[in-house]
Parts: sequence; structure tokens; C-alpha cells
Amino acid sequence: MKCFFLSADGDPQAWAQTQESFLNHAPAHWEIDFFQLNPKKDLVSVWRDLVLGQQALGQPFMVATPGARFGQHTCTTLDNSVAHLEKSGGFDLLFSDLRLLQAGAMADLFVLRRQLAEHGRTRLIDPRPLVFEGPGACIIHPRACAHVGTLASAASLRELIEGALCQPVREGGLMARFVFPFATMVSSGEDGIVPPEPEARSAAIGDIYRRMVWRDGGCEPELAPLAQMSKGLSTEAKAFAILWAAMAD
Repeated sequence: MKCFFLSADGDPQAWAQTQESFLNHAPAHWEIDFFQLNPKKDLVSVWRDLVLGQQALGQPFMVATPGARFGQHTCTTLDNSVAHLEKSGGFDLLFSDLRLLQAGAMADLFVLRRQLAEHGRTRLIDPRPLVFEGPGACIIHPRACAHVGTLASAASLRELIEGALCQPVREGGLMARFVFPFATMVSSGEDGIVPPEPEARSAAIGDIYRRMVWRDGGCEPELAPLAQMSKGLSTEAKAFAILWAAMAD
């Protein structure tokens, strides 16, 4: 599997984390390639060249964003998932993780994770019914490259991933699945910080959840940011949280 780690800002810490996790866990048939997307140039044309170049090779390939992290089970899980999908009708995109933004779905998946983890299993799930964004990594099938490469414009890497990968799935133009428990996660230098701004806070919550439910993760590393987050909750919110936790446990 060819894996392209994308960067539009050259964040050295994120790149170092990504490279270290890949080298520690990827088998010999997985190859890493860092692909710099210069924000001062046309992101879309560079993206198109990458995607269409891989289409010509005829093999699924991965794109990953800065801070994407691999674990012990990542590559085996993704290899098996691709093989299963190829045998059962094919696929366009396979998300190895997602930022989920819907409390009910996140609670349901938390319960499912416990059931699957107990038996060392994963499930391939259609993301369309869910509110999602920001996959840390995605495997693209050659048959989807023509569609993925037609993005009209993008001012940032985030906009590129949203427009090329997420929106076509929501609109039904591409068939996607995501691996659950997640096969990868995204880490940054600000993992322990929960910002007060609503949009940034929502993204941070989604990323904490993503790190808690990936295949090689858990809740213990996230206890500090969770404790920080709980300080701003109302008594009513805390009461409902305890109730929902008791129902899920």
C-alpha cells in the first residue's frame, strides 16, 4: 500500500509523529511518501496530479493528514478491510477514522466498540447517516480517482479533504465505508487543550472521542482533557452524562 502523508503547512511535530508511528508499525509492503501541498500554489492542481497519477497505477492508495497516527493493528486491519470490500462489490473510499459530531451516534458506537473489541473484530460502516468531517486518513480506490480529482477549488488542506472526500460521500457520488473501531487516529501538540470557542471546541471533542475509540486507543490518555472539559459543564449536563454513561456501561 502506497501511503501519501499530506501537508500544507509543514508542521514538523505532526510530520515527526506521523513518520515515527508509521515506521514503528507498517509492514514491508506499505510505503510512505511525504507530499507537500504548498498553500501559496494551486492546491487543487497539485492534488489532481497526485490522484490521477495513482489512478494510472491501478492500485488503492492512502492519503493521510498531518498528525495521523498508526498503531499495532492499523495496517493489518486496513489490508483485511480492503480485501473484504474488493470481494463484496468494491468501494470508492475507505476512511480509517473520522471526526464524528453527533452525540447519539457517538454513544452508540462507543457501545459497539466494546462489543467488537472483546472479540478482536472490526466493522465496516456507511458514514452517510452520520454527521462527520476530518478523516485523518483515507484509502482511495482507483475507480474513484476521476471523481476525487475534480475538485474546483480549495484554500486549505482542510477544505481540500472536505471537498474532495467528505462532501461527495454525503451527496451520494462516492461509496464509502469507515473502519470501526478506527484503524488510525489524529494527534497534535494541543491534544490536552479544549478551546472555549464553539467550533474549535466541537472539533476538539470530536478528536478526543476519535482517540478514545480507535483500535489501539482507550480513555486513560484522555482523562486530563476530559477533566478540564467537565469544569465548564452545567449541573444538568453532568446529570445527563452520568445517566447516559450508566445506560451504556
